Amino acid sequence: MMITLKKIPTLLQLFFYDFFKISHSEKDFNLALDKAVNWLCMAQDSTPNGGVSEGYHLRHGWLPSYPETTGYIIETLYDYSKLTNNTNLRNRSVEMANWLVDIQYEDGSIPDSYFKKKMVFDTGQVLFGFVRAFEETGEKRFKVAALKAGDWLIDVQEDIGTWRKYAVREIAHTYYARVAWSLTRLHYISNNDRYIEGCKRNIDWVLSQQQENGWFDNAAFTQEGHAHPYTHTIAYTIRGVLESGIYLQRNDYIDAARKAMDGLLNALPEDGEVCGAYDKNWNGNSHFSCLTGNSQLAIIFFKLYQLTGIDNYLSTGKRINNFMLSKQEMRTNNKNIYGAIAGSYPVWGEYIHYMYPNWAVKFFIDSLLLERKIMS
Repeated sequence: MMITLKKIPTLLQLFFYDFFKISHSEKDFNLALDKAVNWLCMAQDSTPNGGVSEGYHLRHGWLPSYPETTGYIIETLYDYSKLTNNTNLRNRSVEMANWLVDIQYEDGSIPDSYFKKKMVFDTGQVLFGFVRAFEETGEKRFKVAALKAGDWLIDVQEDIGTWRKYAVREIAHTYYARVAWSLTRLHYISNNDRYIEGCKRNIDWVLSQQQENGWFDNAAFTQEGHAHPYTHTIAYTIRGVLESGIYLQRNDYIDAARKAMDGLLNALPEDGEVCGAYDKNWNGNSHFSCLTGNSQLAIIFFKLYQLTGIDNYLSTGKRINNFMLSKQEMRTNNKNIYGAIAGSYPVWGEYIHYMYPNWAVKFFIDSLLLERKIMS
């Protein structure tokens, strides 16, 4: 099939493959990881400043460096560099962290890539990168940047634990639990309880938004009632609660995360193709799958298995990863997307359509690495 289609434009190739549900069949973890990491390196090299391109768009090509996701990609490259003894990846991580320090505002906030507006969520995700870069290098500038970012997050947090100012659409989102989690990483290197208190304020509010079936309200990008959240932000919410609970040794946080995943578990199909979005009754939109969210959910299932030993969590995570391995882009001769993960399956699906975002690849790598660690 590749021989007959290789001269056809990439978008038409992908329409053909996705319409007829032709997937990549190779399930080699080492090959998948190698190609995915190579793609992240290519995404970094496509920009002039050391940051990682937001991704490759089938119509617009490579996009500018994206601060938010560059921040947490640093962790992924360090993890893979330890596994492979690849010093180049360590050097790349330092380049990313240096760029993020350079663009950090004086008050500690991090701007978005397009409008240069101060953003709470972006700052929280970059905080992960600052902390990891400091841990790996010992360079003081990264700790200083991390402390500035954390202090700004606390300063703009509301008394009830939410972030509205400098938030997406200036509304309170439960998926900002991932920002709360970032504050635990800062506490780890500073031992300043101010960051723990900020984390707990937010997670306590997030738990107040949980329904009896495990669902978290206000997990979408938009105002509650206007859209069903993608699995991407659903997973952001649950992972933030879970990781905060693990760090703080708070069983109520861990139980809340588990309750949400159990609610989702009952709605998952057997083939691992998770719906792209869900409503408050866990009814899914099966017209597309949010590939980023799939990998994020697999990570949470694996972490719950590590905590509980329940086999169903492990088997579900493995099933999702198996589906994701078949969706890694190995079907085309377009080198710009080879090894990448699309925003949606099919590629024209609702979430980040026609694009291969860097964070989809980041979470794909993280999920494969965690499964391999568990199974080794």
